Amino acid sequence: MTRKRSNVAKANLSIFAVIVMSLITLASVFAYRVLIARTFNIDAGGSSYYAHHFAMVAESHTDPFWKSVWLAAKEEGAKSDVMVELVGNSLTEQYPLVALMEIAIAAKVDGIILQPDGSEEINRLIIRAIENGIPVISVMSDATGTGRQGFVGYNSYDLGQLYGAQVRAAMAQTSNEYHAVLLFGNDISENAQNIVYSSIKESLEGRNVTLDVVTIDNNNVFSAEEAIRELVVSTPSTVASTDIPPQLGKNYGPDMLICLNATNTICAYQAVVDHNKVGQIQILGYYDSDEILSAIEKRVIQATVTVDANRVGASCVTTLMEYLEQGRTSDFTPVTLQLVTAANLDDYRAAHAQAGGIE
Repeated sequence: MTRKRSNVAKANLSIFAVIVMSLITLASVFAYRVLIARTFNIDAGGSSYYAHHFAMVAESHTDPFWKSVWLAAKEEGAKSDVMVELVGNSLTEQYPLVALMEIAIAAKVDGIILQPDGSEEINRLIIRAIENGIPVISVMSDATGTGRQGFVGYNSYDLGQLYGAQVRAAMAQTSNEYHAVLLFGNDISENAQNIVYSSIKESLEGRNVTLDVVTIDNNNVFSAEEAIRELVVSTPSTVASTDIPPQLGKNYGPDMLICLNATNTICAYQAVVDHNKVGQIQILGYYDSDEILSAIEKRVIQATVTVDANRVGASCVTTLMEYLEQGRTSDFTPVTLQLVTAANLDDYRAAHAQAGGIE
C-alpha cells in the first residue's frame, strides 16, 4: 500500500510539473506579446506602424556575432517597413531554443529567421510554423528536410578546410606530435559541426596530429568560461586521470584550440592570457569583433575566420521579403568566409573602415 501511495505522489508531482511549465510558457508568450505591442507602437485603434513583423530566433543572445546579425537585419528591415525582433532579447530569463521558437509561432509573426540546432524538436517546430503560414529561413546552420524556405550561411566543409590549413601552418613550427582541440558549441547543429570536424581531419590526413572534440555549453557564458579555463590550465602532469574528459584521453594538454563561435573565441583568449599560456596554446577563432582583432594584433589569437554579419542579417530579411512577395526564393544564399591573420589585419581593418566599420 505504501508503494502505491508513493507512485500516486510521483504521478501528481509529474502532473504538477507539466502544469507549471505550461503556465510559464503562457506567461512568456503573454510578456512577449506585450513587448511586441510596445515595440510596434500600436495605437488605440490597433493600427501598427510596420507592414511586417519578423522574428529572429537564435540560441545565444550574448554572442557578439548574433547581436550584429540582428542589428543588420533590423536596419535592412526598416527599408521595407519591417520590424525584426530578436525573440527573448527583452525577457529577463534565458529560454531554450525550443521555447523561443514556440513563442515566435504563438506571436503569429510574418516570418522567422532561425539558427536551428539540428534537434528533432526544432525540426518539428519549423514544420509547424510553415503549416501555420509562417515562412522560415534557416541561418548559419541548415534544417534540410523540414520544408524551410531558404538557407543563408556558409559551406561547413570550406570552414573546415580553412581551419585545417592553419593547423598545418602551426605544425610546421614544431617536430613534436601536435594536439588540437575543436570546441563544439550547442548553438550550431551537430551535423554542421561534424562536417567541419571531418573536413579538418581530411585536411590533416597523414600528419602527426591528434584532433579531439570538446562540447561547450554556450547557453551560459560562465559555464563556457569555466570549461575552457579547465582546458587551458590542465596538462597531463597536473591533472589526475580521473579528471580528464574521456574524449581527450592521454592527449589532454592542447597545443591549439579551434573555436566555432565568437563566445568560445573570447573565452579562450581570456583564459590563455589569464593563465600565462600565451605562446604555449594557439587559438583559431571565429568572428571579427574589436576584442578578437586586437588579440590577433597581439599574436594571442593566430587567426580568425570572419563572416560578414551585416550581409548575413540583410540577406535573411531580403530572402524572407522575396518569399512573401513572390512566393519563392533561393534555396541557398551563400556568405563568404575570410581568414584574418596578423599579416593581413591592417588591410582587413582598412577595407572595413571604408565599408562602414567593424561591429
